[in-house]
Amino acid sequence: MSATTRRYLIALIILLATSVAVEAVRIMSDAPAAFAPDFATLPMKIGDYQGQNREVDEFIRSYLGAEQMLERLYTGPDGAVSVTLIYGANWRDVHSPVSCLPAQGWLIVADERIQVPAPTDLPVPDTIHARILRAVKSGQRQLAAFAFCHPGGTTSNWIHQGWKVLTGPRGAGGVIIILNTEPTPDLKAAQRRLRQFLAAVYPHAVSFWYEKPQTGG
Repeated sequence: MSATTRRYLIALIILLATSVAVEAVRIMSDAPAAFAPDFATLPMKIGDYQGQNREVDEFIRSYLGAEQMLERLYTGPDGAVSVTLIYGANWRDVHSPVSCLPAQGWLIVADERIQVPAPTDLPVPDTIHARILRAVKSGQRQLAAFAFCHPGGTTSNWIHQGWKVLTGPRGAGGVIIILNTEPTPDLKAAQRRLRQFLAAVYPHAVSFWYEKPQTGG
């Protein structure tokens, strides 16, 4: 095979691969949401923390292309934990806190990948793959934990999540769990608090994939 023929062959392969990728993204973008989660099963009380719903900013919801969102603040003996749940059929618009926090002026000073056991008495994958970020801004400090969820599992990697959503059941979409707290009374206590909330929130955030019937194609 001549060098010219080989170059044309490589170019053809790249063109075909690009066409397939573009079509896959188009299909994912055009797929209607096949589920309608309402996150209503998430309890208002987690451990010693009492929850209170907060109004969802419709501009943010529209910007993210979210079919459903929940904003809730839990307060307890050691402070507060903010819980955000976002469900979208089109995952391209949903951002990671790794990029969102710096955009809001926060400096990420620590980034740790963690695994948290999920409750074993519910029909969901038994391990939550997540990340905990430690950030500072103008003398303020916060911890943020997040996990990307898709049918069959979780990940802390945005690209991996996008692939799972793309190749998963049509219209199933994905969920992101975001938790925020202050590192009080100390850093280790706050990290334990976020792990506790991840384990408690996760099954309710994804139960619609495993227990509820689909609402459409």
